[in-house]
Amino acid sequence: MSVPRLVVCGLEPGPAVALASGALLAAFADERSVRPILLGADLPLWRLLDQVASRAPRILDPRLIGDAAAGELLEAWRTDADLALVVAVEPALDRWEEVRGSRAVDVALALDTPLVLVVDARERGATAAAAACGVRPLAGGVEYAGAIVVGGDERGAAAEVRGFLEEAAGLPVLGWVPPQLSEQFVRRYEGGHGGVRLVGPQPVRDGEAGLCREAATFLDREGLEAAAARRGFLPARPRRLLAPLPAADGLTLAVAWGPPLEPFALEAVDLFKALGLSLEPLYVDRDVQLPEDAAGLLMAGLLDEEQLPAFADNHALKAALDRAVAAGLPVLALGGGALLLLRRLADSRGRTHELAGVVPAEAEVLEWYERPRYVRVDAARENPYAAGEATLCELFDLEFLTLQQEGFAWRVGEPGEEGRVEGFVRGHCLATTLVPPLPAMPALAEEFVAAMRATASQA
Repeated sequence: MSVPRLVVCGLEPGPAVALASGALLAAFADERSVRPILLGADLPLWRLLDQVASRAPRILDPRLIGDAAAGELLEAWRTDADLALVVAVEPALDRWEEVRGSRAVDVALALDTPLVLVVDARERGATAAAAACGVRPLAGGVEYAGAIVVGGDERGAAAEVRGFLEEAAGLPVLGWVPPQLSEQFVRRYEGGHGGVRLVGPQPVRDGEAGLCREAATFLDREGLEAAAARRGFLPARPRRLLAPLPAADGLTLAVAWGPPLEPFALEAVDLFKALGLSLEPLYVDRDVQLPEDAAGLLMAGLLDEEQLPAFADNHALKAALDRAVAAGLPVLALGGGALLLLRRLADSRGRTHELAGVVPAEAEVLEWYERPRYVRVDAARENPYAAGEATLCELFDLEFLTLQQEGFAWRVGEPGEEGRVEGFVRGHCLATTLVPPLPAMPALAEEFVAAMRATASQA
């Protein structure tokens, strides 16, 4: 596909990439449909881009998604946007989870896409440009759009940075976010607590998004547009994963939506839509029953703990969910979606919420991770949709206070280890606090659709 596109990455870890990519999205949000795609998973960055972008961000995790599936997903995500922005979580030459081909420079080369380097010049002098100068000889063949400089006094200690970038590295400066704005963003983005990391998720407030919009005024929009237009032509890929499934024809999948759920793992929604299911939102904070024609339900995402009372107080929907599961409705509840089905949940700030009670368990969230952790699992015999071994991601640390687990979903641990059991199976409901990467597990999605078809046939 020939959709204009850019790859953005930093030269070192830190918040500069978040500010630069948020500013870039904000610069085009009012005039273009921009699709942000994270290369790797960073949850604070994902939340920020979700607030700023005109299209919901997607996550491409090279640890979970292979090349063939990644190619199809990238093509699908680009086709409904005017501009695709791939934001690498790791610095330019670093791999994500040591996966070959996952470096930002590798992806820019594979997608024939110009690369924007983010130079963090905060509290630094001309040395800030040194890493940018060093990337070029180490990553041959990549086309460089230029650099965005974050922080640094262009009239003071960092005065020589522009010259080094443009003359020594051959990188046009496509924006320079001034020091005061960048420092204000960093304080907010990192929590404003002197480097002490708080337990629990830190939702990005509108302050950070507003600062990104202000930073957008310091970017060279024309230069960035011209760079994005220099992308190469990518031929269309044959659709093998994202292809219609005959069993899905005419079926409706209810998708849990709205607070307290945050739309993480939208790749699952994309897959079910491509298979041919009709999707209907179920707003968990205000709807009192499931859609009448729903043959299945997907509940997936992160949770905004501040919004949990909205679901906890929706007693009619909680009762409807329990009845639907008891009646055999196929349900996939993943990550935060599974937490909503618990009887009771204590959040990371110690507040207790009475939830749906579909799953006979009570738990406490100890910590939400900023980056997912990866676990090897083997599907249990009771698992209605999955079989064999897989790698799943874990988004939070959970301690169960009471647990009645007649059927479980996975055995977690490396082959040969005793491991632990995880997840709940109740009829056709699979509730797992882990997140299966459905594009990498198409058989799971197909089994779920088959269960939906069987349920619809019995109705």
